[in-house]
Amino acid sequence: MAREGNHTIISAFPALPSDAASAEVAHVKGQGHFLNSSTALLALQFADQDLASRRRSFRKVAQELKAQGGLPELRDRTEKARARELEARVEHAKMESELATVKERLNQLEERLYSGAITNVRELQAVEGEHSSARKQYVALEQGLGPALAAAEDAKGRHEELRKELEGLEESWKTTETGLASERHRLAKECSDMGKKRTQATTGIPENDLAFYESLLSRKAGVAVVRVERGVCLGCRVRLPLREISRMRGTTVLIACSSCGRILLAS
Repeated sequence: MAREGNHTIISAFPALPSDAASAEVAHVKGQGHFLNSSTALLALQFADQDLASRRRSFRKVAQELKAQGGLPELRDRTEKARARELEARVEHAKMESELATVKERLNQLEERLYSGAITNVRELQAVEGEHSSARKQYVALEQGLGPALAAAEDAKGRHEELRKELEGLEESWKTTETGLASERHRLAKECSDMGKKRTQATTGIPENDLAFYESLLSRKAGVAVVRVERGVCLGCRVRLPLREISRMRGTTVLIACSSCGRILLAS
């Protein structure tokens, strides 16, 4: 609960809801304004707000544990980098093999061309054509071998970089995971305990009042009950009609603000 000027504002998520709720109940009882269930609902609202806050924290921790600090994504990237490295190495090795094959074929063709064993003109022309084609293929492979090797080295470097990053993250995640698991266990217990207290806090509240409160809680950003100070609703800051203020102090029925619809509680 915070102060703004002369007005008390009920924050959505107070730091110490249980103590604050008890103080609110004692304050209102002391003033004699305990004719309807608005005070009990205000105490319940503190419990609900704190429980909602704990549940959000629990979900956040659970999500962090599920995300594993980004490990699944980094493992996937590392594996893809390893596959690219392998592909690049295979491509380079394939080009080297083809180059060796073409070179061997060139040597064979040149041996036939310059041995003097070919006496037929057509056969000579055919061998020369084959030699020319093989020579072009050899040059193309030789020119592509350098870039293929560079690509393989780059892929290897990238894979190694990601592998080291993955090792570091896996090591740090062990500590982080332990802390988060402990935090999740603590929050789960707190949510369970607070859920039981929340159930106890509803004891004695009329069923219709409780249903009205819960419908407002979901529609009014977790603030269903608000105080009235100096004739002003602290939920919407609108000054209330005098008849509405008078009804609040002498009825067992819940009074809702005619402007914002929240349950009113006289200070």
